[in-house]
Amino acid sequence: MDQNVAREVARVVAAVCVGLLTAPAISYGWKMKARLGGYVPVNVAEHYEDRDGVATEASTQSYSDMKARIAVWLGVCIGLVSSFASRVVALTLLQPPGHQTGSSLLSKLSSWADLLSWVFLSAQCACFPAQHQYLERFRLTVFGLFSSLLLAASVALRHGQYFTSVQDLLCLAQLVSAVSAACAFASFPRRPDVYHRGQLVDQQYTVSLLAFFLFSWNQAVFGVTKERQMEIEDMPGLDFRTRSTNLQSRFLEGCGDGPLWRKLVRFGTRDLALQWSFTLLLSLLSMFPQLVLFNFLSTIESRQGRASSHLVLYLWVSGLLASQFLQAVATNMLKWVTVTRLEIPVGSLLQSLVFSKALRQYDTAALHPVEGEGDNNKRIEGASRKKKGDRRNQEAGQSVVALAKLDSSIVANFCQYNKDLPMALSKLALVGGFLVHLMGWMPVLCGMGATALVLPLSIGTSRKLRVLNASLMKSRDGKTNLLDEALQGIRQIKYSALEPHLEEKILANRNDELKQLRKVSMWQCLHVFLTSLGPLLLASIAFFVYLWQQGTQTKASVVFTALGLFGQLEEAVRLLPPLHSVLLQAWTSASRLEKYLGQPDKGPGSEPGKAIAFKHATVIWPSLRKTETPAEDLAEQPITRSRLTDVTLEFPNGELSVVTGKTGSGKSLLLAAILGEARLVAGRVYVPSPPLFMERPESIPDSQWVVPQLTCLVSQTPWIESGTLRDNILFGLPFVERRYRKAIAACALEKDIELLADGDSTEVGSRGVILSGGQRWRVALARALYSRAGILVLDDVLSAVDAHVARYIVDEALSGELAHGRTRILATHHPELVLSRASFLVHLRGGHVESAGSLLSDYKAVAFAIASATELVGKPSETGQLRLLGARENTGRDRQDKEKRQTGPVNWGVYKAYFEISGGALFWGGGIAVILFLNLLGVARTWSLKEVSQHAAAGPKAVLMSGIDAFRVRSSLFDRESGARGSETRIGFWMTAYVGFGFFIAFLEMLRVMVVFHIGLKASKLLFQRMVHAVLRAPLRWINKATSGRILNRFISDMTTMDMSLAQKSFALLNAVLSLVIIIGAGLSVSFSVTFVSMLLFVYYIRTAQQYMDMSREVKRLNSISHSPIYDHVSSVLSGLSTIRAFRRTHFYMDRMCDLIDDSSRVSWSLCLSNRWRSLRMGTLGAFFVSAVASAVAITGVDVAQAGFSLSFALRYTKTLTSLLQALTYAELGFNSCERVMEYAAIETEPEGGQDPPAGWPSEGKIAVDNLTAAYSSDIAPVLKDLTFVVRPGERFGIVGRTGAGKSTLAAVLFRLLEPSSGAVCIDNIDISTLKLTGLRSRLAIIPQDPFLFSGTLRSSLLPAGKALGDDILLAALRRVNLIDPRSACRTTAHHQAGNGDAEAASTSLSVSYPTDISPTDQPTWGDAPTGARSENSPPAHVELSPGPESSKRRPQSNTIPDNTFAGLSTPISQGGRNLSQGQRQLVCLARALLTRPRILVLDEATSAVDHATDAALQASLRREFATTGCTVIVIAHRLSTIADFDRILVLEKGQVAEIGSPRELFEEGQRLAAAKEADIKTPSDGADIVEDKGKGKARGAFYELVQKSADRDSLMNMILCPEKGGT
Repeated sequence: MDQNVAREVARVVAAVCVGLLTAPAISYGWKMKARLGGYVPVNVAEHYEDRDGVATEASTQSYSDMKARIAVWLGVCIGLVSSFASRVVALTLLQPPGHQTGSSLLSKLSSWADLLSWVFLSAQCACFPAQHQYLERFRLTVFGLFSSLLLAASVALRHGQYFTSVQDLLCLAQLVSAVSAACAFASFPRRPDVYHRGQLVDQQYTVSLLAFFLFSWNQAVFGVTKERQMEIEDMPGLDFRTRSTNLQSRFLEGCGDGPLWRKLVRFGTRDLALQWSFTLLLSLLSMFPQLVLFNFLSTIESRQGRASSHLVLYLWVSGLLASQFLQAVATNMLKWVTVTRLEIPVGSLLQSLVFSKALRQYDTAALHPVEGEGDNNKRIEGASRKKKGDRRNQEAGQSVVALAKLDSSIVANFCQYNKDLPMALSKLALVGGFLVHLMGWMPVLCGMGATALVLPLSIGTSRKLRVLNASLMKSRDGKTNLLDEALQGIRQIKYSALEPHLEEKILANRNDELKQLRKVSMWQCLHVFLTSLGPLLLASIAFFVYLWQQGTQTKASVVFTALGLFGQLEEAVRLLPPLHSVLLQAWTSASRLEKYLGQPDKGPGSEPGKAIAFKHATVIWPSLRKTETPAEDLAEQPITRSRLTDVTLEFPNGELSVVTGKTGSGKSLLLAAILGEARLVAGRVYVPSPPLFMERPESIPDSQWVVPQLTCLVSQTPWIESGTLRDNILFGLPFVERRYRKAIAACALEKDIELLADGDSTEVGSRGVILSGGQRWRVALARALYSRAGILVLDDVLSAVDAHVARYIVDEALSGELAHGRTRILATHHPELVLSRASFLVHLRGGHVESAGSLLSDYKAVAFAIASATELVGKPSETGQLRLLGARENTGRDRQDKEKRQTGPVNWGVYKAYFEISGGALFWGGGIAVILFLNLLGVARTWSLKEVSQHAAAGPKAVLMSGIDAFRVRSSLFDRESGARGSETRIGFWMTAYVGFGFFIAFLEMLRVMVVFHIGLKASKLLFQRMVHAVLRAPLRWINKATSGRILNRFISDMTTMDMSLAQKSFALLNAVLSLVIIIGAGLSVSFSVTFVSMLLFVYYIRTAQQYMDMSREVKRLNSISHSPIYDHVSSVLSGLSTIRAFRRTHFYMDRMCDLIDDSSRVSWSLCLSNRWRSLRMGTLGAFFVSAVASAVAITGVDVAQAGFSLSFALRYTKTLTSLLQALTYAELGFNSCERVMEYAAIETEPEGGQDPPAGWPSEGKIAVDNLTAAYSSDIAPVLKDLTFVVRPGERFGIVGRTGAGKSTLAAVLFRLLEPSSGAVCIDNIDISTLKLTGLRSRLAIIPQDPFLFSGTLRSSLLPAGKALGDDILLAALRRVNLIDPRSACRTTAHHQAGNGDAEAASTSLSVSYPTDISPTDQPTWGDAPTGARSENSPPAHVELSPGPESSKRRPQSNTIPDNTFAGLSTPISQGGRNLSQGQRQLVCLARALLTRPRILVLDEATSAVDHATDAALQASLRREFATTGCTVIVIAHRLSTIADFDRILVLEKGQVAEIGSPRELFEEGQRLAAAKEADIKTPSDGADIVEDKGKGKARGAFYELVQKSADRDSLMNMILCPEKGGT
């Protein structure tokens, strides 16, 4: 077809297409009957809304498309007039001679095609919708855009035809008008700004097409960084499809079954298709610069060195500019789609799925195996099975935090690499085809064959890397679990001086991780060498064969074009090994995620019923298994400690039921079965089915507040979340002041709230750290009372409060107004306090229901009378002056401490410190030298090709030959005996140099990787050690403020950055700087005129870079801290999962998790947007630089070899500029992580100086406290005020007082967890402030109120510091605390007591009459009376328990199966000891203390969670064990029976000494004061020894009042006044 005919056909087709694109606009105009050219003002009342959000009135008013409309009309009108004028000129002028057309009809149609297209375009403008019809108008503007582009192409086709000068101008005017109209159409904004939850939604779908492709809609974020520090709230919110809630819903609805990877592929099919489409487009566009370069160099070759201003050269220069710009746009669109449509959504989805799975699993900590446990023969056997065990342990030890963050990130990160497969394949096909066209098939085939030889080796190293990456992930799991555990038990670590032991253990895990990382790095080096060797062989062999064939006919245009193509082939080949490596990592993480997500969910555990009932139910504590064991198999397994067997009972609705039994008898398991937290093995459990609530009502009528079927829980370890005290009580319900006041009054919280700095708006901290144990329990109870639940499940809520507070709670909370009509099930060791109010009693023993039945009314009357006799002398204040939120002026404290972050550039001190700890000048100098040599060798390698081209062009012309003769002639090229020592020899020399440089580059590349890895690991290892050391030794006030999530963020995210990328990014920055210098130098070799253009471009580059750096620095710092709230939330929710599920609040915490994930995604989104903004502008700069160098080549007339040499480097300018800024940004981001790690490594630690304690210290155990004042912070009131007292050597010293009086604070001061503000504490006449902390704490022992056990086995828990003791010694300690074989221990205790005249007390137990089917010998011991005598509140002998309708029969008990039986020393202990009850954890800690035999032992409510009988036995054991050694025992207790027979008692009141003395002296003094008060006689006390220490007792008689308020008053009086019967 003739060229003119083709042009005319194209113009006609373009006009037809424009007409078709006009049809929608005309159709819309006809339907809407819009006025031609009319403009309808916006109706403010109509707010735009779509699924992304809702437009506000302000955003609707600010929306305007007026400028775009005016620009479109101007462009269309000018084009229409120009086209009409062009037709007039064409009709009035004669056709030029020789001009022919294909046909007369086609010629006429094509001549009018442009005018007709302009008319169509005018019609589109006339039919534009009104401004407020946003989406329809935007759709039509897209049609207008394509119409304008078609019209511009049609006008451009006139080039080359013969026109008059007037027609040339009119054609140019039409072309400019069409391009202007296209830009104007692309400038129409899509919609007004929309908001979601008051937050501006990202403007990706708001701005115009032009702004979208230029990534210029983030200017608001740039503006914020100029004014102030950026916050997450400043960043736009996510659109609908990227919000994690919607992602999870879409994934669960449409992904079906199958492996996780297949589900993810289905989930992102459309986005993957879009990503791969852009990938193929980019592969095609990447060919254009090389194609243009080839034609450009060919044109220069054709002019044979003469300077020429031929138009073709400048057209190719324009082609270089356009191809580079289009390539930059396509590259950034590909990366934008990859991150925003794949990486961020997949990461958010996986995090939400992991957390959602965690919410559906049983609340059981994973059991982490401990190496070295078990008998010696088992160790030998276990060594042979280590590999298999490692695989199983890897499954068991998976951390939810690691899965949610690390593994999810690895899988999401693969989205950036999956496009490399189509990119590599398409480039191999396109570039290979072009190379065959340029060089012939033989050179390319030989090069490909040489590369294929390396492929098997590369595959082998990839497989090895897969295995090593799996091992690396396992090591990281172990480190993460251990760090998480250490942070949770940090107080226990400090109390026990375990910092060196835990530090050694953590560093051992870290060293294992680094060992695996070094293996990975070494194999990675080999992999890099093989990866570099493949492209090297490809280029070298191909060039060698090509030169062999062509000889002196080698063309520079072919050589340098092939060089660029080989560079692209090298990039394509280099994409495959990292893709394979990342694929293996992602596959490993996906497998771990799939295994976790595939674990069975928590079963229902119960069936709907009218009341809570058990029918022949057998329940066990759940454990994490890969697959669940069938229930029938479990039922046949031997009876274990964590099992309740054949339970049949029914709890009455609306009444108080009491569950009692010895420690470990199964009380908590029974409550867990009610809530569905236990696993049902056999039988049935019935629980009322709660109704479904669609949403939380804003107001609830009083009559509808309590829902009988809803449940709530107060767990044995109360769960308090970070937030205000009020938020913890409301727990998501509306605030009703009247009910709220009743709840806190019923729980005796009024005085506590009064003492808090900000009242009930005080932030309680993570896990309620600022509250005492009793306060946490009462806050949790207030939450339950305030809730809407009709079923209250309460696990031992009375153990951590004073006796009089306990009685008040029973009367007001458990039996008061808020409890009326609600089903209350209470497990307790204090049944004597509540039986008067109870209607149903269950007694457990040895995993069976020993008795269960309703309490008779006559017993309740007797019990009520007894309880009435012990009513409180004074109830907690009901003044009504409770300070609620806002009731006082703001104290200026923030509601929540935000994680601090640095501002401005990273401090130079960080760079200096990193330089020093990473090896200093030696290693960095070596690394820089390697990089310098690499760049110089790269220049030399390219220069050798330039020399080859020049010598080939200068040599004699060879005759074209083929076949064997050609090879013979070519072989003479390197034959020295042939005598050809001219250009052929020089060609051979430079070709050999090219190959040699390539091999040397591959070797140096491997060396570079080794050096970088060594530098990075050296620095990260040292900083990790420093951070671990600092965090473990941080003071208590820092621990209370720093959340575990923030600390874990440093140890996981920041340390991973330092391990893997910081050194690499630093050297990448140096490499980019050197590369840029070389590229500019290569451009200057053409002409110094390039310098001027380079300077202008560099000025713009600096301006863009500075603007980008200021913004990206803030965004990346936010990105660094955006993960901490996720870690905190996961850790907090998992620790309170049972409570959350009981309150039916899982959806709330799932939504909160999604919000936190979205906040993190918002930061990543903004970071990606800023990167694309930067990269596009860097690409534009590169395009201009290449055009400048090409223009200089065209003007100066340099030879083709020099031109190819300079342009081959110039084409790398864009990539190098982008790499430089990207490396600078990522290096600063890496150093930001380094800065954060150094911040924690340099925190203030507890003083490590001081004197070593003398050998054998303390030898006496005397403690002297002198004028002691202590506060948790300088800005709050002191907790302890001017305390002065002395604890005598070997004395059993009790400390009592109301909750919050400062008892636990005193213990913290004794162990120097809290440094006193003034005063001193001396032990054996040595001021403890002068001693080293490790020496002090290791010589003392404490059993805290909330003991923490580290994961492992019972043996490792007894010997946490790894001391070697025989199993018989460990078992003996367990027997003494009734954890193993307690009956024999009890007999020993009884015998010991009998020898001291206490046989009667030891053998006394409460006798209760049971139904006739229960043998008298099987009657249970209540276990709630102290050792001295039977409590008068215990059931009298004549009172019977009437069996209820579902009362269970007595189960025969084996005398060999006690309640607290453990399987042995190999019994697994989960993290924190969560698989044990709190009482059992306390007993384990007590056994550990018995093994250490300290001179001073402190028990801080250490037996609060055990029954009275066990407590009595333990006190007897303590007396026996420590009497011979002279150990000083300090007991902090709420149970007065625990310390009633102690040598002396200290009573604290509001942090001061109320009174101190022996129990009898204090009681008699109180009697005298009470008698004097009754007689209205004021007499001074004559007991000089009662109130010591300068007479500072200000509340004499406090102990007497505590005894009078106690439920077991008579028993206490007997113990106090008759010490010979009390076991003194």
